[in-house]
Amino acid sequence: MGKHQPQRILVLGTRLGEFTSFWHQEMVPAKGFIHVDLDPNVPGVAYPDVETLAIQGDVDGFIQALLGHLPQHPQHLPVGQFPQPTFPTLIPQSTGRVRPAMLMGAIQRVIVEGSNALIMTEAGNSCAWGSHLLQFTQPGRYRVSTGFGAMGHATTGVVGAAMGHQGKAVAIVGDGAMLMNCEISTAVRYNIPAVWIVLNDARYNMCAQGNGMRGFEEVDTGIPETDFVQFARSMGADGIRVEQEIELEEALTKAMHSTAPFVVDVIIDPTCVAPIGSRVKSLIVQDYTQF
Repeated sequence: MGKHQPQRILVLGTRLGEFTSFWHQEMVPAKGFIHVDLDPNVPGVAYPDVETLAIQGDVDGFIQALLGHLPQHPQHLPVGQFPQPTFPTLIPQSTGRVRPAMLMGAIQRVIVEGSNALIMTEAGNSCAWGSHLLQFTQPGRYRVSTGFGAMGHATTGVVGAAMGHQGKAVAIVGDGAMLMNCEISTAVRYNIPAVWIVLNDARYNMCAQGNGMRGFEEVDTGIPETDFVQFARSMGADGIRVEQEIELEEALTKAMHSTAPFVVDVIIDPTCVAPIGSRVKSLIVQDYTQF
């Protein structure tokens, strides 16, 4: 934060976990945090050595109460300039494998903006690409498991999400997670309109790329190539394979119009590096400080 370091930071709607703060010391305000959460055990966990004023309560209720104590015309205070997100402008290619960023752009147009479906991303590079590039204007439409980050959370959870939503739910997952754990047969049995979009690169690519960023060799991260369309159809679901970027929007549209459980098997370019650099740097720092 440098010269713009605030005296305190009001924390709402976050646990300040690793993916939010990376537990970086630059996040620490001069006089500590004010942390509002329904769970009294949450404030102070991320930064146990930093002074934290814990307020147990609902965020909406807290904000409404706070507004009643603020002046109607508050004094203007200078606001520091923070980095703004940038999004790549990509043109679909008719040759080569699908770039994950191009897939996310198609998901943004067809599913995020073109439907009211719930969207989940799986632990791994699927989470990194989705969280970095997808943009939502409505609350409650996007879910990712960043606590334990267990693979298989979205591949199975999408079935329950679709049931609870009483409509389409979409899981953006890797091939590794899809092979570990999935409930296609359950969705077929109960006619649940779940959609799986599989980033198929025949490897655990977050492990492969993360090890490479840390200077380690790739160890046992490859997995056998899988045809997830046949995989889906063997259990009574439907599916489509995407091998080129120009096929993306048509395939996603077909999946969203289907009344059956549906798998979109996307053959992605494994050389496209996921936006995980900040987390890798955080892991390196944690290694230095803990060992």
